[in-house]
Amino acid sequence: MEVSEQQVVPLLAQVLKMAPGDLENLQPDDDLREYGLNSLSAVELIVELENHLNIMIDDDNLLLEELSTLRRIENILAQYV
Repeated sequence: MEVSEQQVVPLLAQVLKMAPGDLENLQPDDDLREYGLNSLSAVELIVELENHLNIMIDDDNLLLEELSTLRRIENILAQYV
C-alpha cells in the first residue's frame, strides 16, 4: 500500500488545527515548520498516522527534521506500509 498526500494532508491539517483547504497549495518540499509544525505537533502527527495506517513508526524516525516536509513524511511512511 502506498501512502499519498491525500492521506497525510488532512491529518496534518487536523494536528495543526487548520482547515484541510488551508494546505491545498502545500508543495512536497515546503517546510512544514513554517505552517506551525513543532516537536509536539510532529509527535501528534506520527500518532495520527500510526493509528490511521495501523503501523508503528520507530523512534529513530521521530526527529522534527525528518518530518519537516511532506516528501520526508511520505519517505518515512513508505518504510512501514
